[in-house]
Amino acid sequence: MKNSKVLKTFLIISGLLLTFIGGTTLMMPVEMKAGAGIDIAGNISVINDVRASSALILAIAILTIIGAFKKNLTYTSSLVSFLLFLSIGAGRLLSILQDGMPVDGLVKATGLEFILGITGAILFTIYREKNQTNFTFKKI
Repeated sequence: MKNSKVLKTFLIISGLLLTFIGGTTLMMPVEMKAGAGIDIAGNISVINDVRASSALILAIAILTIIGAFKKNLTYTSSLVSFLLFLSIGAGRLLSILQDGMPVDGLVKATGLEFILGITGAILFTIYREKNQTNFTFKKI
């Protein structure tokens, strides 16, 4: 992918946001969910599931930040970060349509996830296309 300050900034901001959400929820799942009006205290299975998905988010956050600085990972980190945001947003939207409206904070999170996902997809498309003209196969 072509070097771009806009893409690099997007990856850093996305990576830091995902690091905060993934890391904080991994370490303090009960408190983080309580902030959204979700009571998981005392339900070990739900806490386990929340920590597991938070570890995945944190891993993608690390990949996203590294991709901002390592050119050979920029393509992968751009792709994975926008897919993560869009998939979480789509899952929340599906839940809204099937289950009803959640608390205001989760509705706002849905909007932010779609904004970041769509922005990431646009940047991915712009900088991927610019680089396609220089694409060559390397012999292994």
